[in-house]
Amino acid sequence: MTRSIRLLVALGAAMLLALGLLSPVATATAAPKASAPTAQRDLVEIPAKAAVRQAVAPSECAGTLLDGYVDGLLSDMTTEQLTFLFAHLDTLLDVPTYDALFFGTTGDPDYALESHAHQLQNTFRDLRRFWDIESADIQLMAMHGDVLLDADRIAATLTAMVEAGEIAPMTPAQIELEAQTVADFMQTQGDFYDNPLWTLNAYAFSGEDETDPVLAALPDKLVFGDGILAAYDAIGLGDVGPRVIMAHEFAHHVQFELGVFDTGPTDPAEATRRTELMADAMAAYYGVHKKGLALNQKRVTDALLSFYTVGDCQFASPGHHGTPLQRERAAAWGAELAAAAKPRSYVLPAATFIELFEDALPGIISGS
Repeated sequence: MTRSIRLLVALGAAMLLALGLLSPVATATAAPKASAPTAQRDLVEIPAKAAVRQAVAPSECAGTLLDGYVDGLLSDMTTEQLTFLFAHLDTLLDVPTYDALFFGTTGDPDYALESHAHQLQNTFRDLRRFWDIESADIQLMAMHGDVLLDADRIAATLTAMVEAGEIAPMTPAQIELEAQTVADFMQTQGDFYDNPLWTLNAYAFSGEDETDPVLAALPDKLVFGDGILAAYDAIGLGDVGPRVIMAHEFAHHVQFELGVFDTGPTDPAEATRRTELMADAMAAYYGVHKKGLALNQKRVTDALLSFYTVGDCQFASPGHHGTPLQRERAAAWGAELAAAAKPRSYVLPAATFIELFEDALPGIISGS
């Protein structure tokens, strides 16, 4: 969701075989990945990877709506599609995200918002008025799965990812082969290219602190995937979910703009927990506030807790977002702050909100 360091490890088809989710014949025919997963710095966190891992090997903290939704997407796939997914997991889940990051612009129809377009555009416009930061330079756009039908776009994205150090090195020939293999397969699978799993994400990006000149030159972005919007519709939160998650992602831009995104703990897990809990609190504040969405607190909290639960119980993970209870407490804190506004229309300056949150964070974490 943010530009923080993320360590995401993809599963192979062998684990599915061990758990009885794929047949031995299907696994034996799986093509090797063009690039092996490697531990590195990820510009964008892709929650679907962790959700797929959890669907295969459930943890004691499983059971979120995201987990159940991903389970359903996987169960609807044919054996051939599952085999292909785990043979090309990084390409299928990374390319739509990074294609929008590297090449997307608000004026290009390839990245135009489609589902919930008016809802997102109106919320985005309202958030720019609500928080007192410079936000005119943030571009709002979508990512779509149809990029996976186009070998040239896949190859361009993989090339950019290699150059940025986002995936293991690949030769031009390997990139061309992988891109053509994925595009050819998708073109034979009906609407499989539009599976919500490929775009089950929304994220904020700023290249302000990037040392790579190519990354630093990228504009600030808010990117919404078709998949996450379809997921919210499927679980009955389509009326509030996209707006609340827009508020969460916009909160990261507030952090970027005020220079507080990287000023927290040095431990990666604690640092991510701080920024994510802060974004939850800011989203709840906006969601409940009279000058914001003026929503019911429970609906706001439900929308926040339904997704973005990567690392909730992996306390040492760089993707740790805080436990569900910590995230619920952060949302409740933000909602209560909004309810206490005097007059009701008064909106705290963003810097003041963050100062108050920093003071409250130890209690949010400990529950005291």
